[in-house]
Amino acid sequence: MSQGFTPEFLEELTYKNDIVEIISQYVPLQKKGGRYFGCCPFHNEKTPSFCVNQDSAYYHCFGCGASGSVIKFIMEMESMSFFDAVKYLAERAGMALPELKFDEHYQEKKERKDVLKQLMRDAARYYRNNLTDEKKGRDAREYLASRGIDDETSKRYGLGLSLDYDSMVAYLRRKEYTPKDLLDCGLISNTDRPSDAFANRIIVPIINSMNEVVAFGGRVYHGEKDVAKYKNSTNTALFDKGRTIYGVNYIKQDKRTKGETYKELILVEGYMDVISLGAAGIRNAVAGMGTALTDGQAHELKRLAPKVYVCYDGDGAGRKATVKNVEPLLRCGVDTRVVLLDDGKDPDETVRQDGYEAFIKRIREALPVIEYKLKLCKDAYDLNSVDGRAKYVQSALRVLKTIDSKSEREVYLGIVSGLSRVSVETLHEELGSASVAAPEKKAEIPTVDKTAKNLRASRFVMSRIMENASYAKTENIKKEWLAHPIHQSVYDYAQSVKSVNVGQMYGVIDDEEIGKILDVHLHFATLAKEEEYYIDCVSTLANEFISARLAELKTQYGALSDAEEKRNALNEITALQKKLKSKTIQEKL
Repeated sequence: MSQGFTPEFLEELTYKNDIVEIISQYVPLQKKGGRYFGCCPFHNEKTPSFCVNQDSAYYHCFGCGASGSVIKFIMEMESMSFFDAVKYLAERAGMALPELKFDEHYQEKKERKDVLKQLMRDAARYYRNNLTDEKKGRDAREYLASRGIDDETSKRYGLGLSLDYDSMVAYLRRKEYTPKDLLDCGLISNTDRPSDAFANRIIVPIINSMNEVVAFGGRVYHGEKDVAKYKNSTNTALFDKGRTIYGVNYIKQDKRTKGETYKELILVEGYMDVISLGAAGIRNAVAGMGTALTDGQAHELKRLAPKVYVCYDGDGAGRKATVKNVEPLLRCGVDTRVVLLDDGKDPDETVRQDGYEAFIKRIREALPVIEYKLKLCKDAYDLNSVDGRAKYVQSALRVLKTIDSKSEREVYLGIVSGLSRVSVETLHEELGSASVAAPEKKAEIPTVDKTAKNLRASRFVMSRIMENASYAKTENIKKEWLAHPIHQSVYDYAQSVKSVNVGQMYGVIDDEEIGKILDVHLHFATLAKEEEYYIDCVSTLANEFISARLAELKTQYGALSDAEEKRNALNEITALQKKLKSKTIQEKL
């Protein structure tokens, strides 16, 4: 999980970002003994079962099992990648990322970006104040109201107004920003005669996942002719269209402030679609920035919600973009559905004309990707003609070749057969087994354990090692005794450090099994009783391993013909039988 960062860097990062201080910004915590407790932010509960261990820098919920380090908490709460969470915490602690430490211009670049970020915040406030001004913003507010965008929605999305070509430039110059600053932010097109690039438009601030204003969009509102309806920022030092998804910050804001975790997102084409849906009460919409969806953007959406409804415009361009942009979502395992809109209509127009309930009905009737693609095949040809059906078959089979599941292909072959009047058998022949995409081989996962008893024993042993119990020493255990590959990884980590710090360990090992180990909380009358149970658990693990090895040797012994090999096997069998009968752990080692 370290992703190239050294253990030393992650240890310093964890130390400088106190986990209690960080989590307290999201969850009210109350100290009980040496730990802090609160209601879990990852599931609904009334009785606090969410525990934060300040000394070992980790959190664990005894209700839902969520657990991790301060880095993982930020990843979950802010829907960030590991790298972005590390970067966020590093900036918070005033630390430079390792690859940037040796850049002699790093500080200079950082200070330059900080200036541009502040400039964009100031510009957004300026535009916002224009819109809310009783006189200056009246016409724009009336226009927004005519589109169903009320003051609350306007405030949520930070909408603003550009009054003319000069006022914004003059305002920012008074704040001592230079024309070069404005140019680098995309607010003007040149420094010779600087003028507002978004003049006379309603302004939509584009805010990234870190809640930073990085760009602007502008829309005319006086019915102007012979000008572009929309004007958007080009890429700048702060803004990359291929890395930005409009609306992500509002999804995360709802999670932070209202505890609302969306199970599904609606991916639309433009920011006005997001805003119109928000005005109608549909607040889980996000939008790309007019470019093809990238794998990175798809992964970001997956971190926000497990299911995505793609709802692009109901025209040829929208359908083409849909087919293209579902692929990154499918590649990263997002449950993807496609929403059908009437020809020529976009989500903005659809929700304003039909209303909330009708739009939600379209969402619920959304098609799986394969069904959507097959529908496009059907709509493209005249199925009443022989030629049309033949072309439909070839088009549909190209879609079906992408399906890995044999049973799923069988279902769709039946649909294609019914529409084309071609038998399923013939379609099978046309499809050809060699043409079908072979299922990807899954990585082999080591067998976890033979018995629940053995796994329970292993978890208790590892919980004591992770808690640095005085009697729990890795040198008194053999790695191969452990019942789970993650337990073996914890064993390796524990051997490499003087004292286990669970928060730091999460930088090396991040698996849900760690949470199950932390869930082990047995109560004993005395410490001696706890140690006795620990020794029993270690003995259980040792005996299970020795017994399995004995069974393996006995099977092999009968097949051996070489006298020396048989003698060696017999000696090992005798030694293992002695260890199995021994009463102490030391004798079993």
